[in-house]
Amino acid sequence: MSTLTIGVYEKYGANYKTLTLTDGAYALTVTPEKGGMATSFTKDGEEYLWLRDRNFESTDRPRCGIPILFPSCSKPDNGVHIFDGVAYPMEVHGFADLLPWQVKTAADDAIELTLAPNGLTKFVYPFDFLLTMRYTLAGNTATLALTVENTGDKTLPFSVGFHPYFAASKLENVTFAIDAATCSEDAKGEQPAAPAQITLTKKPGSADSIRLLTGVKSPMAFTDAGNGHKVEVAFDEATFGKGVLWQQDAENFVCMEPWNGWANSVNEAGRHEELAPGASKTFTWSVSIS
Repeated sequence: MSTLTIGVYEKYGANYKTLTLTDGAYALTVTPEKGGMATSFTKDGEEYLWLRDRNFESTDRPRCGIPILFPSCSKPDNGVHIFDGVAYPMEVHGFADLLPWQVKTAADDAIELTLAPNGLTKFVYPFDFLLTMRYTLAGNTATLALTVENTGDKTLPFSVGFHPYFAASKLENVTFAIDAATCSEDAKGEQPAAPAQITLTKKPGSADSIRLLTGVKSPMAFTDAGNGHKVEVAFDEATFGKGVLWQQDAENFVCMEPWNGWANSVNEAGRHEELAPGASKTFTWSVSIS
């Protein structure tokens, strides 16, 4: 069984409360004030997540740890969602990863955080909701469960996803084991069938490398020949039917992400989640390291 410890992240002027679950050789740390996200997952003290301190302590969007994506994944067309004929501006990946979350409970068995609407969210997303993020740790497996509840009186449209940054020695050392129906670099248009061996290679002239996957089978996994890390992302295929692989040049990470919508899905009928007033839905996935 895991045990909880409470600490403080203090670096470059930042001062954040941290909550850490430890089970044997494994430890999972969550930082509620920084987007409610997991910021460390270690085995015998060796870090499997990637944390960019200067980004972590700033007010910029976190490009590290495991950001929570809500109410959309990526950035909608023209940077706006259209609700009842009105355009509402929306940043890439929504706003859940930019806001401080509240601690609901913190105990040896689980950490639970919540996020409710405020003036900022209502300006860009005119809906009432309650998000509850639950973290648990059992041996080498961390389970992350996001519950979305519609607390308003109208249908709640959204997509969700997670954006884990895993430490990597270098991209050339990473081998993926992923079974998917399609694989492309652009979510629009006809999607080509995925090759038997999915790779993430650098595109000449581009700072980013990306693969967008549909019909993804659980789990997605990769092995890094440079640092010996093995990472497995498991999920409910009916909940997370899409996956993203992403890497940025000159950085030592690779992202292997479960999503359930694309950039413009919230604007497209039948391509996003909808909850009736009073309804809720939980989106659960896990990360295993070895």
